[in-house]
Amino acid sequence: MFFYVLRASFLSSGGTGNLSNLHDSFIPNGWATDAQFVQALTVGQLSPGPTGLWVVSLGYLMLGPWGSVAALAAILIPPLLVVGVEKLYSRVKHHPAVEGFIRGLNLAVAGVFVPVLVKILQGSGVDDLKLVLVAAAFTLGWFKRIPVAAVIAACAAVGIIAGSTA
Repeated sequence: MFFYVLRASFLSSGGTGNLSNLHDSFIPNGWATDAQFVQALTVGQLSPGPTGLWVVSLGYLMLGPWGSVAALAAILIPPLLVVGVEKLYSRVKHHPAVEGFIRGLNLAVAGVFVPVLVKILQGSGVDDLKLVLVAAAFTLGWFKRIPVAAVIAACAAVGIIAGSTA
């Protein structure tokens, strides 16, 4: 169970993001039931603290106290690993090889961004407003260094206003 939860934790963004991965791993193998998932999610939602702790309840329902300890350890490893990587990065971030790697990574992300954007636009239908919003968001984010959240909020507001007047 530990390794399945660890894998799901590495592949999710927290909260209930690992739900489908764990469900697909545990249910077909008969290691957990749908009722246990419902109970664990209920406890996780009713309990104070992060919603991702529902996995600890699932571990307990599956394997008792040792299951909850294993689940807790598995969901703590990815964020603790990020803290360790950040400490290492703060020491070497000005090294030319690291700076080159980061530049290459930025280019790779930009390269992936374009086909994903095209796919999203194709799926939702392309119109003039969407093309203008995409161009404006790209321009503001790239050249003006406006925070991404502000660009998203502005584009959302324009989209809502345009949608309500249509």
